Amino acid sequence: MTSAKPAEPARALTAGEQGMKAQAALLPYALLGFGVSLPIFVWAGSHAANAAWMSACLGAFAVGWGAFYGIVDWLRTPAAADLRRRARMQIAGGLIWAGAIASVAAFAHFAGPARETLLLLSLGAAVVCIAFTTPWLPSLLIVAPAALAGPLAALFVHPEDAPIARLGLAATALALAIALLVNRILRAQYALAADRERLLAERAEQAEAARRFARVKSELADTLSDELRDGLTGVAHVLAAAARGRAAPSRGQIGVALDAVNELLAIVGGAQAAPEAGTPPRRLRILTLEPDPLAAAALRASLEQLGHQIVQTAQAARAVELARICDLDLMVCGDLGAIPTLRALPGGAGATPVVALVGQEAADAEAALAAGADSLLRRPIAIPAAARAIAEAIAASPPANDRAAVA
Repeated sequence: MTSAKPAEPARALTAGEQGMKAQAALLPYALLGFGVSLPIFVWAGSHAANAAWMSACLGAFAVGWGAFYGIVDWLRTPAAADLRRRARMQIAGGLIWAGAIASVAAFAHFAGPARETLLLLSLGAAVVCIAFTTPWLPSLLIVAPAALAGPLAALFVHPEDAPIARLGLAATALALAIALLVNRILRAQYALAADRERLLAERAEQAEAARRFARVKSELADTLSDELRDGLTGVAHVLAAAARGRAAPSRGQIGVALDAVNELLAIVGGAQAAPEAGTPPRRLRILTLEPDPLAAAALRASLEQLGHQIVQTAQAARAVELARICDLDLMVCGDLGAIPTLRALPGGAGATPVVALVGQEAADAEAALAAGADSLLRRPIAIPAAARAIAEAIAASPPANDRAAVA
């Protein structure tokens, strides 16, 4: 029964993403604020000399309100997960209100006696835009100046409005300064929150790594248990075969039993054939002859994990040709019938060490050693046993090609 894959920890939001999210949370209140301001504007605009123009201004306001509502609704959809599109939409929503404020300022400019009142109202609406853009710096730097441009430009057109214009400019400058200060404080808080989220994510990853390590340890213990059981079964078979014979156990049978015991010790101790201190590990060129495809793949994987270069074949005739023309350090032979032919090769090729792949039967081990194998490697293949068999074969018969290649 497979365990469910653990859920990945959520990604920590950056300071900019948190600011964007905070501003998006304020946008519905912006709709409410401008909706409440509308009756005040209508009342003031009714006293304007160009009150007939107010319908066009109200139409622009309604279009802006509808577009802004559409943006607020879009921000709740999965498409808003794209940060670039989300940023463009939020800035576009602010610029829509800036355009509506500019239309009000244009209406107020020609409002006659109600001009100053309407311009101050439009300037107040621009300050409200500043408040709603404060959490996210890009929106504050783009939307706030755009919202202020229309009312301030209309105030500075007439020289007689200079005192009010300067007062409005000072008030908006103060509002912008406060907004920038608040934004700086918020960004510092966002950075702290982002660091906290990262720490929580790292802690969750560490906890998951600890759980995976515990699971691997449990699986390793199970594997070791299986290896020990299989090894002890092999030793028992060898000793039982020796006990059934009338004569004393042969040297080959004792060697196979000792080989199995040493392999068990290597498994328990995690021992691997290691080079002497100060001596770089050698990367051997090994020819493998294994007719069975699955066994050949397992053999190759084991030897490559030890860092060796493998030349692989499934046919004895091909192995003989490769041994004759290639510069080899070792041969691992799963076809015991091919060992005498490999040993009969002329020159250094016939002196190349040979590791024989054998099963659990003592007869196979004796036949391999009689055919000329330098060491034995029992199936199923264990990496520590493979490293030990290679070391024994090289020690028994140094390779003709004594290259000092390193991994």
